[in-house]
Amino acid sequence: MLSFKKNCTIVDYKKKPNLKKNNKMKKMKLYTVVGFITIAGSAIKAQVTIGNSSNVGTPSPMVALNSGDIESLDKVKKVNIIYDYSELGVGAFRKEEDYLNKRKEDFEKKKKPEDFEKFKTNWVNSRKERYEPKFEVLFNKEGGKVIDMTGTNYATSNAYTLLVRTVFIEPGVNIGIMKKPSYIDLEFVFKDKEGKELCVFYAKNMIGVQAAGFDYDMGSRLVESYAKSAKMLVGAIKKERKKAAKKKK
Repeated sequence: MLSFKKNCTIVDYKKKPNLKKNNKMKKMKLYTVVGFITIAGSAIKAQVTIGNSSNVGTPSPMVALNSGDIESLDKVKKVNIIYDYSELGVGAFRKEEDYLNKRKEDFEKKKKPEDFEKFKTNWVNSRKERYEPKFEVLFNKEGGKVIDMTGTNYATSNAYTLLVRTVFIEPGVNIGIMKKPSYIDLEFVFKDKEGKELCVFYAKNMIGVQAAGFDYDMGSRLVESYAKSAKMLVGAIKKERKKAAKKKK
Protein backbone atom coordinates (compact mmCIF):
# COMPACT_ATOMS: atom_id res chain seq x y z
CA MET A 1 0.00 0.00 0.00
CA LEU A 2 1.41 3.36 -1.00
CA SER A 3 1.69 6.19 1.49
CA PHE A 4 2.04 9.91 0.81
CA LYS A 5 3.83 12.54 2.91
CA LYS A 6 1.95 15.57 4.02
CA ASN A 7 2.65 18.98 2.45
CA CYS A 8 3.85 17.30 -0.71
CA THR A 9 3.93 19.65 -3.71
CA ILE A 10 1.95 18.34 -6.60
CA VAL A 11 3.22 19.31 -10.02
CA ASP A 12 0.74 19.53 -12.84
CA TYR A 13 2.79 18.45 -15.87
CA LYS A 14 -0.11 19.13 -18.16
CA LYS A 15 0.06 22.87 -17.41
CA LYS A 16 1.88 24.74 -20.22
CA PRO A 17 4.49 27.47 -19.42
CA ASN A 18 3.52 31.13 -20.07
CA LEU A 19 5.55 31.65 -23.29
CA LYS A 20 4.14 35.12 -23.96
CA LYS A 21 5.30 36.38 -20.58
CA ASN A 22 8.76 34.87 -21.05
CA ASN A 23 9.14 36.39 -24.53
CA LYS A 24 8.07 39.79 -23.23
CA MET A 25 10.74 39.67 -20.51
CA LYS A 26 13.40 38.69 -23.04
CA LYS A 27 12.45 41.63 -25.29
CA MET A 28 12.63 44.07 -22.36
CA LYS A 29 16.13 42.84 -21.49
CA LEU A 30 17.21 43.11 -25.13
CA TYR A 31 15.94 46.70 -25.41
CA THR A 32 17.79 47.61 -22.21
CA VAL A 33 21.08 46.22 -23.53
CA VAL A 34 20.68 47.91 -26.95
CA GLY A 35 19.83 51.22 -25.29
CA PHE A 36 22.89 51.05 -23.06
CA ILE A 37 25.16 50.27 -26.03
CA THR A 38 23.69 53.17 -28.03
CA ILE A 39 24.21 55.68 -25.21
CA ALA A 40 27.73 54.45 -24.52
CA GLY A 41 28.59 54.61 -28.22
CA SER A 42 27.34 58.19 -28.47
CA ALA A 43 29.39 59.23 -25.46
CA ILE A 44 32.53 57.66 -26.89
CA LYS A 45 31.93 59.25 -30.28
CA ALA A 46 31.53 62.68 -28.68
CA GLN A 47 34.90 62.32 -26.97
CA VAL A 48 36.85 61.26 -30.05
CA THR A 49 39.56 63.77 -30.95
CA ILE A 50 38.70 65.64 -34.12
CA GLY A 51 41.06 64.62 -36.87
CA ASN A 52 39.63 66.69 -39.71
CA SER A 53 37.01 69.35 -40.20
CA SER A 54 34.61 67.19 -42.22
CA ASN A 55 33.64 65.33 -39.05
CA VAL A 56 32.06 68.41 -37.56
CA GLY A 57 30.79 70.24 -40.62
CA THR A 58 33.70 72.69 -40.88
CA PRO A 59 35.18 73.01 -44.40
CA SER A 60 38.83 72.17 -44.97
CA PRO A 61 41.47 74.87 -44.33
CA MET A 62 42.63 76.78 -47.39
CA VAL A 63 44.86 79.73 -48.32
CA ALA A 64 44.60 81.32 -51.75
CA LEU A 65 45.91 84.33 -53.62
CA ASN A 66 43.09 86.87 -53.72
CA SER A 67 44.73 89.73 -55.61
CA GLY A 68 48.08 91.00 -56.83
CA ASP A 69 51.01 89.57 -58.76
CA ILE A 70 53.05 86.85 -57.06
CA GLU A 71 56.15 88.03 -58.91
CA SER A 72 56.04 91.23 -56.87
CA LEU A 73 57.32 89.13 -53.94
CA ASP A 74 60.36 87.75 -55.80
CA LYS A 75 62.77 90.19 -54.15
CA VAL A 76 61.14 90.00 -50.71
CA LYS A 77 63.47 88.26 -48.26
CA LYS A 78 62.53 89.87 -44.95
CA VAL A 79 59.28 91.47 -43.81
CA ASN A 80 57.97 93.46 -40.90
CA ILE A 81 55.04 91.50 -39.48
CA ILE A 82 52.19 93.52 -38.00
CA TYR A 83 48.77 92.39 -36.79
CA ASP A 84 45.29 93.87 -37.03
CA TYR A 85 42.06 92.85 -35.22
CA SER A 86 39.99 95.96 -35.94
CA GLU A 87 37.49 94.18 -38.21
CA LEU A 88 37.11 91.05 -36.11
CA GLY A 89 33.95 88.99 -35.88
CA VAL A 90 33.60 86.27 -33.23
CA GLY A 91 31.33 83.23 -33.32
CA ALA A 92 27.76 84.33 -34.02
CA PHE A 93 28.67 88.02 -33.66
CA ARG A 94 29.82 90.28 -36.45
CA LYS A 95 31.65 92.51 -34.01
CA GLU A 96 34.09 91.51 -31.29
CA GLU A 97 32.49 94.10 -28.99
CA ASP A 98 29.13 92.31 -29.17
CA TYR A 99 30.75 88.98 -28.36
CA LEU A 100 32.47 90.42 -25.29
CA ASN A 101 29.24 92.06 -24.13
CA LYS A 102 27.47 88.71 -24.34
CA ARG A 103 30.20 87.01 -22.36
CA LYS A 104 29.93 89.76 -19.75
CA GLU A 105 26.19 89.12 -19.42
CA ASP A 106 26.84 85.40 -19.00
CA PHE A 107 29.32 85.97 -16.19
CA GLU A 108 27.00 88.44 -14.47
CA LYS A 109 24.17 85.89 -14.54
CA LYS A 110 26.47 83.50 -12.72
CA LYS A 111 27.25 86.33 -10.26
CA LYS A 112 30.92 86.22 -11.19
CA PRO A 113 31.63 89.61 -12.81
CA GLU A 114 35.26 89.49 -11.66
CA ASP A 115 35.77 86.37 -13.80
CA PHE A 116 34.76 88.32 -16.90
CA GLU A 117 37.58 90.80 -16.34
CA LYS A 118 40.02 87.88 -16.18
CA PHE A 119 38.51 86.43 -19.35
CA LYS A 120 38.71 89.75 -21.22
CA THR A 121 42.31 90.35 -20.14
CA ASN A 122 43.32 86.88 -21.26
CA TRP A 123 41.35 87.29 -24.52
CA VAL A 124 43.36 90.37 -25.47
CA ASN A 125 46.76 89.49 -23.99
CA SER A 126 46.88 86.09 -25.67
CA ARG A 127 47.42 87.83 -28.98
CA LYS A 128 50.86 89.24 -28.20
CA GLU A 129 51.80 86.56 -25.67
CA ARG A 130 50.75 83.45 -27.60
CA TYR A 131 49.24 83.82 -31.10
CA GLU A 132 51.61 86.34 -32.67
CA PRO A 133 54.85 84.74 -31.42
CA LYS A 134 53.63 81.35 -32.65
CA PHE A 135 52.85 82.76 -36.09
CA GLU A 136 56.29 84.39 -36.29
CA VAL A 137 58.10 81.20 -35.29
CA LEU A 138 56.27 79.00 -37.80
CA PHE A 139 56.48 81.57 -40.61
CA ASN A 140 60.27 81.80 -40.16
CA LYS A 141 60.71 78.05 -39.75
CA GLU A 142 58.78 77.20 -42.92
CA GLY A 143 59.44 80.38 -44.90
CA GLY A 144 63.21 80.29 -44.42
CA LYS A 145 63.39 76.81 -45.93
CA VAL A 146 60.63 76.87 -48.53
CA ILE A 147 60.37 80.40 -49.97
CA ASP A 148 63.53 82.11 -48.64
CA MET A 149 61.46 84.63 -46.65
CA THR A 150 61.42 85.44 -42.95
CA GLY A 151 59.87 88.13 -40.77
CA THR A 152 60.02 89.91 -37.44
CA ASN A 153 57.01 90.91 -35.37
CA TYR A 154 56.47 94.67 -35.20
CA ALA A 155 59.78 95.48 -36.88
CA THR A 156 60.03 98.67 -38.96
CA SER A 157 63.46 98.37 -40.57
CA ASN A 158 62.55 96.10 -43.48
CA ALA A 159 61.47 97.41 -46.88
CA TYR A 160 58.42 95.17 -46.99
CA THR A 161 55.59 94.52 -44.55
CA LEU A 162 53.26 91.58 -44.01
CA LEU A 163 49.94 92.60 -42.46
CA VAL A 164 48.20 89.72 -40.70
CA ARG A 165 44.57 90.73 -40.33
CA THR A 166 42.32 88.41 -38.33
CA VAL A 167 38.76 88.83 -39.59
CA PHE A 168 36.97 85.98 -37.80
CA ILE A 169 37.44 83.73 -34.77
CA GLU A 170 35.36 80.70 -33.87
CA PRO A 171 36.41 80.08 -30.23
CA GLY A 172 35.16 76.49 -30.26
CA VAL A 173 34.68 74.36 -27.15
CA ASN A 174 36.15 71.27 -25.53
CA ILE A 175 34.51 69.99 -22.35
CA GLY A 176 35.31 66.32 -22.81
CA ILE A 177 31.89 64.98 -23.79
CA MET A 178 31.35 67.77 -26.33
CA LYS A 179 33.92 69.26 -28.69
CA LYS A 180 33.80 71.89 -31.41
CA PRO A 181 37.05 72.99 -33.07
CA SER A 182 38.35 76.53 -32.99
CA TYR A 183 39.22 78.15 -36.30
CA ILE A 184 40.11 81.56 -37.71
CA ASP A 185 39.86 83.42 -41.02
CA LEU A 186 42.58 85.89 -41.99
CA GLU A 187 43.86 88.22 -44.68
CA PHE A 188 47.58 88.39 -45.45
CA VAL A 189 48.54 91.67 -47.13
CA PHE A 190 52.07 92.23 -48.44
CA LYS A 191 53.02 95.91 -48.83
CA ASP A 192 56.06 97.81 -50.03
CA LYS A 193 57.77 100.65 -48.19
CA GLU A 194 55.29 103.22 -49.53
CA GLY A 195 52.33 101.15 -48.34
CA LYS A 196 51.31 99.90 -51.78
CA GLU A 197 49.63 96.48 -51.72
CA LEU A 198 51.59 93.86 -53.65
CA CYS A 199 49.69 90.65 -52.92
CA VAL A 200 46.70 89.70 -50.81
CA PHE A 201 46.13 86.13 -49.66
CA TYR A 202 42.97 84.97 -47.93
CA ALA A 203 43.04 82.18 -45.33
CA LYS A 204 39.87 80.39 -44.33
CA ASN A 205 39.01 77.73 -41.73
CA MET A 206 42.39 77.61 -40.00
CA ILE A 207 41.38 74.89 -37.55
CA GLY A 208 43.26 74.72 -34.26
CA VAL A 209 43.38 71.45 -32.33
CA GLN A 210 46.09 69.70 -30.36
CA ALA A 211 47.04 66.20 -31.43
CA ALA A 212 46.35 64.64 -28.01
CA GLY A 213 42.99 66.39 -27.72
CA PHE A 214 43.77 68.06 -24.38
CA ASP A 215 42.98 71.54 -25.70
CA TYR A 216 40.37 72.48 -23.10
CA ASP A 217 41.75 76.01 -22.96
CA MET A 218 40.53 78.19 -25.83
CA GLY A 219 43.95 79.82 -26.19
CA SER A 220 45.66 76.46 -26.67
CA ARG A 221 43.37 75.79 -29.63
CA LEU A 222 43.70 79.22 -31.23
CA VAL A 223 47.49 79.24 -30.98
CA GLU A 224 47.44 76.16 -33.23
CA SER A 225 45.21 78.04 -35.67
CA TYR A 226 47.86 80.73 -36.08
CA ALA A 227 50.59 78.11 -36.44
CA LYS A 228 48.63 76.40 -39.21
CA SER A 229 47.96 79.69 -40.99
CA ALA A 230 51.68 80.55 -41.07
CA LYS A 231 52.61 77.19 -42.58
CA MET A 232 49.79 77.29 -45.11
CA LEU A 233 50.65 80.85 -46.18
CA VAL A 234 54.18 79.72 -47.01
CA GLY A 235 52.76 76.78 -48.94
CA ALA A 236 50.41 79.05 -50.90
CA ILE A 237 53.25 81.40 -51.89
CA LYS A 238 55.34 78.43 -53.06
CA LYS A 239 52.39 77.12 -55.09
CA GLU A 240 51.75 80.48 -56.78
CA ARG A 241 55.42 80.87 -57.66
CA LYS A 242 55.41 77.45 -59.33
CA LYS A 243 52.31 78.38 -61.34
CA ALA A 244 53.95 81.64 -62.45
CA ALA A 245 57.12 79.81 -63.48
CA LYS A 246 55.15 77.34 -65.61
CA LYS A 247 53.43 80.17 -67.46
CA LYS A 248 56.79 81.59 -68.46
CA LYS A 249 57.86 78.34 -70.13
